[in-house]
Amino acid sequence: MQKTVRKILRAVADRDPDYHDMYADAGEALFARLYVERISQHAEAAGIRPPATLLEAGCQAGRLVVPFAKLGFQVTGIDTSGFALRRAKEHMKAAGVEGRLVRGNLIEVLQAHPETRYDVVVCAEVIYLSRDYRTMLQALAGAVRPGGLLCVSHRPRWYYLMEALRVRDVASAAEVMSRGEGPFRDSAYYNWQTPDELRALYASIGLTRIAIHPIDRLAWLSGVDVARLTEEQREQWLQLELEMPEEAPGCSRYVLVVATRPNGPA
Repeated sequence: MQKTVRKILRAVADRDPDYHDMYADAGEALFARLYVERISQHAEAAGIRPPATLLEAGCQAGRLVVPFAKLGFQVTGIDTSGFALRRAKEHMKAAGVEGRLVRGNLIEVLQAHPETRYDVVVCAEVIYLSRDYRTMLQALAGAVRPGGLLCVSHRPRWYYLMEALRVRDVASAAEVMSRGEGPFRDSAYYNWQTPDELRALYASIGLTRIAIHPIDRLAWLSGVDVARLTEEQREQWLQLELEMPEEAPGCSRYVLVVATRPNGPA
């Protein structure tokens, strides 16, 4: 659908048939549970329990912020799209939970309220699309209270390498290996890192206890659309993802970095 028509439909009818509502998508809901499980494990280990505060930066239609609200966290979601936030509000209402939803650029919103800190800050599947990802990471880290967690997903180098090789584009694969950001196969800007590069990046902004978890190895590697599985099969799939050894966390569609802001002067 043309961009202008979509804008009119969103503004006038609050409707967009082409919009990908990640909360309502059965496949994305499974990956959301994978994120929530991993983050919840780290939060519990750090003594962070509901009703602790949680911010999701780039919350879209509530794929993660709504499940965390269901767990009892006091949630705040930031997104640039008013349409997405209206969807998130609808999903919250249907789930019987509440949360604060803020429209705006995440860096600008966070910098406007530097005194506001959260127990957990989450940013999933956003940073790999931004040229300012280092600035974004610093802003996100600044929003974490001492002792709190920053949880961010990135695209690993392996993902782009394998995507190029699948279509025999060896030239693009070589480019992926030679740099860490830029266009990929004549498309828009992306950035990618190895696990070691991510550990160094997070350590450079003063974070510690840096853990890296794969997000979606099995569906990406097998080519299976998990939305087509039965509910029982998706439950089994989730357990397989959670129970798989993590010797090679970079060989997945995303990696989730969970890091701690050390206790000390704010």
